[in-house]
Amino acid sequence: MINVNGLKKAFGKNQVLKGVDVFVQEGEVVVLLGPSGSGKTTLLRCLNFLEKADEGILTLDGQAVNLKKVSSREILTMRRKTAMVFQNYDLFINKNVLENVMEGLIVARKVPKAEAAKIAGDILHKVGLTEKLTSKPFQLSGGQQQRVGIARALALNPKVILFDEPTSALDPEMVTDILELMKSVVKLGVTMIVVTHEMEFAFDVASRVIFMDNGEVVEQGTPKQVFGNPQKERTKQFLSRFTYTKQPEYFL
Repeated sequence: MINVNGLKKAFGKNQVLKGVDVFVQEGEVVVLLGPSGSGKTTLLRCLNFLEKADEGILTLDGQAVNLKKVSSREILTMRRKTAMVFQNYDLFINKNVLENVMEGLIVARKVPKAEAAKIAGDILHKVGLTEKLTSKPFQLSGGQQQRVGIARALALNPKVILFDEPTSALDPEMVTDILELMKSVVKLGVTMIVVTHEMEFAFDVASRVIFMDNGEVVEQGTPKQVFGNPQKERTKQFLSRFTYTKQPEYFL
């Protein structure tokens, strides 16, 4: 589904990604963990071309592009296969809930307005926002705004959804609500790459966990492998800061 080889990205003299290799199979949920500044969000933004990578090859759904020489047409084609959910929602403040979800369908996918409204309405019903269709973002709670963001991504029916710390801007009581919604998305078989510090979510739904530090992939494996028996000292140091509710037999 997605194959990234040798992805590099620098901002000035700061080399944020140092040749990252990542492979994600169709239907997988891959969780990216790591300290702040490790390159997780930059990796997602490069995959969605919100940032232009300096080097690397990206293969998505059978199409390969050279990230250093990628054309505008190739970017457009690749973007149509992905959708992104942002930590700060990134909604259009002048549009209501229905219009926010319709926008990508109309502008990026050229879907007729009436059809876009039908698709958006159906998706918003599934995420529990039927009564908020005409509300503006400022009239919604943080959790409701993130539901709109997830609905917007789902409406595009992408090959993969990229989640950039989708619960980090939420009040603690809203975090569980959004994580439960994400778990329901997982059950749809959607391919997902998720940057998060929500360890229980990674335990419960990740196919694989990738630990990044200092712009590199340090370690990866199943949740049981990475959380239960990390092989790298840096991984052990990072995970030692978290308290787990899983019982020891979970890791056997």
